[in-house]
Amino acid sequence: MNLEEEPPYNTCNECGQEFDSSFELVDHLLEDDEEFNPYLVLPSGHRLMIGSMLKFMYDNCNNPEQIKLITQSTYITLFASENGFGPIQELVEDMVVESALKGFDDSLKTLLEEENPNNEGGK
Repeated sequence: MNLEEEPPYNTCNECGQEFDSSFELVDHLLEDDEEFNPYLVLPSGHRLMIGSMLKFMYDNCNNPEQIKLITQSTYITLFASENGFGPIQELVEDMVVESALKGFDDSLKTLLEEENPNNEGGK
């Protein structure tokens, strides 16, 4: 079975509810106070938050510039960590801040669109 033939894992086996994504399914399966964000520990001791990165890529699948940014940032972070470069903390912080701001921008845009469905521009 190739990737195109594989069914998406987005239906809860317990209650039968179908979700838009596997990420939403996992959130449904977790207790209210639980969070699932798997990570890899890099040679420098820093964590590469794989769960957050995958969600970011999924959320931005139609935005190639953001995918390019996160893949390059991740790649250079891995390189810096593997080779002991000092400014890795700065690279990680830059990547996290830029990703968080992108998510914030998208959330704000969605919120504004929900409050103003006719695109009246707040007038």
